[in-house]
Amino acid sequence: MAQVHCLGVLVVDALSGPIEKYPVPGVTPQVNTTSIRFRAGGGAANTASALGQLGISVAVFSKVGADPNGVFLRSELKRNGVEVSNICQSDTESTPFTFVGIHPDGERSFIHTPGCNLSFSVKDLDFDRLYECDLLLYQDMWVLPQLDGPSAPQILAEAQKRGVTTLLDECYGLGPNRTVFEAALPYCDVVLPSYDDMRVVYPDLEAAAVAAHLRQCGARRVVLKLGARGCLVSAETGDVQLPSIAREIVDTTGAGDCFDAGFIAGMVNGLDDVAAARVGNATASACIRNVGGAEGIPSYQTLLGYHEH
Repeated sequence: MAQVHCLGVLVVDALSGPIEKYPVPGVTPQVNTTSIRFRAGGGAANTASALGQLGISVAVFSKVGADPNGVFLRSELKRNGVEVSNICQSDTESTPFTFVGIHPDGERSFIHTPGCNLSFSVKDLDFDRLYECDLLLYQDMWVLPQLDGPSAPQILAEAQKRGVTTLLDECYGLGPNRTVFEAALPYCDVVLPSYDDMRVVYPDLEAAAVAAHLRQCGARRVVLKLGARGCLVSAETGDVQLPSIAREIVDTTGAGDCFDAGFIAGMVNGLDDVAAARVGNATASACIRNVGGAEGIPSYQTLLGYHEH
């Protein structure tokens, strides 16, 4: 079976909701919710966990702190079949943490503590092990300042040189950076960004124009995630837009990351980009029916039938 490596961030998510309004100091200092759940989060965790549930051999490369949250993340990832031996540990920084407020419509607000994401760098990576894979996903660009600008293009270029298929996704994170993003595109076999984030970088471009621009910058293929409108698959042979198949929305946390997992699972199983994107849509649809970034993902064979209904 093909081996997939996910390079990115691991975060403990505390998801609480539904939250219809937020506290106002001196006016409404407290609001109440009906539940709180602690989940493994962050792009690399979500995508890797979904891939593990889809039966794909997957390992994650990231960094956590020497604290109970770091222990929790390793345990949750292992529960989903993810190889965790390549997670390094900081003895001085905290494990990244996010409070996720879930709105009644499934949208979210975040309060984030980056922790050791701010220091994660090439010094924390075993490159021989990183490149022992068939597909490498550089997840969470714009969240890892010590990797994104100085190192991301080199990491992806070396992977391609070794015959590894490279994929790139981003996360709004510390703020979209066009220069950093475009520098990595020539070394991407597939780039899988969110159109909502791309509109911040390219405010004057519609979806098809964004996809065309990313290919002009060097990305071989583009799969642009359009949220409730589905996705746009763009390559030299043309563009194909696929509608979302989501019917039930509880929590949209991790939807894009799970789309990535479904798309990659499709690639591993020999599907073309359009067919793989259908699996991505189905995986995202399964994700948002549950609270958390990659909870309750069905089997790959089950997902194959989703778009038929």
